[in-house]
Amino acid sequence: MNILKFTAIFIFVFTAAVPLYALPATLTLQPGQRPGTKKLTLNEAAKQLRASGVNGWELVEQARSLVSMRMVYSRRNSFDTPGKAFERGYGYCMQHAYALSYLLKELGFETEVVQAFKNEFSDGKVTSHAWVSVKYGGEVRHIDSLFYDEAESRLDFTPLSEITTIPAAFKIFTFWGAPAVNAYRYYLTGKDI
Repeated sequence: MNILKFTAIFIFVFTAAVPLYALPATLTLQPGQRPGTKKLTLNEAAKQLRASGVNGWELVEQARSLVSMRMVYSRRNSFDTPGKAFERGYGYCMQHAYALSYLLKELGFETEVVQAFKNEFSDGKVTSHAWVSVKYGGEVRHIDSLFYDEAESRLDFTPLSEITTIPAAFKIFTFWGAPAVNAYRYYLTGKDI
């Protein structure tokens, strides 16, 4: 079998298998918005934050806090875009990071989503994670809507491997591969965290 034919078959099987494998987990999540949340898009959130009258790092913190309060961690809506995940109120780390990055860019900040493949969390778990790097006034800060010490204004985990930006090709793979990985973790534990 030539390499082109093998690659085509692999891509077809992979693209068909991922949605089928993740579908049962996806179907266990209630459709629509998370109960208790009001309808809100990222653009509407940016408009509200602009109207608050705060700016600089205080505005960054308000945006981070909004995403943190609005979105609960979920492994079951991995097919949602970051904007849709924000509207629904559910999302895994990449959805949180891209929603926060988009919101901050709408507010005029320079941001990029970053990741480390090995991070140690307070419970001792070591896993990959994505968060946001923000540049403002010549200063760069790393912020996260999931694991963040607000009082200390710092990440609440320790990166153990190199912190990198996410290349476009990897972003595509991540958004396509994440449903299978998240579904596997959900099937294994029965939990979103």
